[in-house]
Amino acid sequence: MIGWITDLAAAEAYFKDERLDSAYWDSLTASSGGRDEKTAVLRQAYNRLRLCSDFEIPTVPSTVQLEKLTIAQCEMAYYLAQHIQDEDRRKGLQAQGVADAGIVKERYQADRLATVPIPQTVRDILNEFFVAAQPFFAADLDRGEDERVGENVVGRDDLDY
Repeated sequence: MIGWITDLAAAEAYFKDERLDSAYWDSLTASSGGRDEKTAVLRQAYNRLRLCSDFEIPTVPSTVQLEKLTIAQCEMAYYLAQHIQDEDRRKGLQAQGVADAGIVKERYQADRLATVPIPQTVRDILNEFFVAAQPFFAADLDRGEDERVGENVVGRDDLDY
């Protein structure tokens, strides 16, 4: 197993049979000589999805879920094969505090440094696993030291703090 994919042959079949354009996958080296980039990118895609806090993926997915996870892993692997070098460069610049760079003046959002990019197509495939953020509410309660705990002070304008 390579993540949710049974083996490299299954991944090859996905890119051959289900993806119209697979140039970036095809350009990766296979295990026949040197480094096995295809298995590496499949593992990286699996880890990125499995460890992403945006998704709650069951340890033992159902057959239908496994099919979606396999497609998502392949599509994530394709994204990584195409964009990982650019992503690494950009994250490196952001980590150094660069706010904008390049000829086209790319602007980097400081709050996005800790996020891991996952393409929208993959997010759509994994929609059923998405974990909605729990809303957090805070109420401003003003109370004087001489007031009882049970006294309602919400909405009072006469409190100076």
